[in-house]
Amino acid sequence: MQLLALTMVSAAAGCGGGPEKIIPEKAVPVTGTVTLDGKPLDNARITFYPSSSAQGDGASGTTDSAGKYELQSVFGSEVVIGAAPGKYKVVISRMVRPDGTPMPADSQEPPIMSGARESIALQYSGFGTSVLSATVATSGGTFDFALKSGGGSGIP
Repeated sequence: MQLLALTMVSAAAGCGGGPEKIIPEKAVPVTGTVTLDGKPLDNARITFYPSSSAQGDGASGTTDSAGKYELQSVFGSEVVIGAAPGKYKVVISRMVRPDGTPMPADSQEPPIMSGARESIALQYSGFGTSVLSATVATSGGTFDFALKSGGGSGIP
């Protein structure tokens, strides 16, 4: 009898021990535009890093030629459009080759192999240094980021 009670307590403790992980149905649409010095920033990687583990692993997207992006999230082996509601640190990165041409944001080639370097100021492109943030509502949202060369203000 004691063994049965102990097993039931252990099972119950395992069910609610950690924060609830989000499921794809809880992802909401997140879009926006990234500009640099007033011009659309193409081929940049925008990543929303969650402030809570309950929001999953975050979300990311790539800007097109008009600077527009749409976030996607990965849940196990499933990729879904959107992000979980909550607060995020935002990092925007754009790697360029020595000749100034952008590396494709989804390139599998390590930047060191191509001689690529970051072209965005650290106050936007570094995980530990980015001043960008966003709070995604339960209805989703649009987040535009107006970056300045050299890291000047212009953040939303």
